[in-house]
Amino acid sequence: MLLKNITPSLITTSLATTRHTASHKGVNGVKGVTLIELLVVITIMMTMVALVAPLAINTVDKAEAQSEYLDFCGILRRASIKAFVNGSGINIKLYKNTLTAIRMTPNLMTPSLITNPPLDIIENKLIFERRYQYLNFAEAEIKFNKNGIPNAKTINVDQRNKHRQIALIALLEN
Repeated sequence: MLLKNITPSLITTSLATTRHTASHKGVNGVKGVTLIELLVVITIMMTMVALVAPLAINTVDKAEAQSEYLDFCGILRRASIKAFVNGSGINIKLYKNTLTAIRMTPNLMTPSLITNPPLDIIENKLIFERRYQYLNFAEAEIKFNKNGIPNAKTINVDQRNKHRQIALIALLEN
């Protein structure tokens, strides 16, 4: 008997009310999102970050390694130029991840020996020392004479698990 009192307009009104509450209207009629929807979006974003972040970090490391390699090549070029301009030899000592540049100058205390000083009269002056994060060297010494020409033809460098052999004369010509 209760069903006889229900009219079609009453059914549509109750369905509209059901749809109305399902559209996420909250207090004062403001629409919002459910906690589940928010968690799904955050999960998707975190998954994307987890996939992209290692690629970005690896790219930054590669760029820093390349920057160190170019810095090392620049130091060799500048050492050659300084040896030529100053007219005194420069030694570059390489060991593990450290580069040490030393200027070889005659001792000015003995003026008669300046033109042709014996080995024990030469003073070593530290120019600088640099430590690298991504470059490693076998123990080696490159000696640039007063004309800026190195005594070695090649130098071996390990850069992030990649072995490089640098032709010094070709490097200095560029």
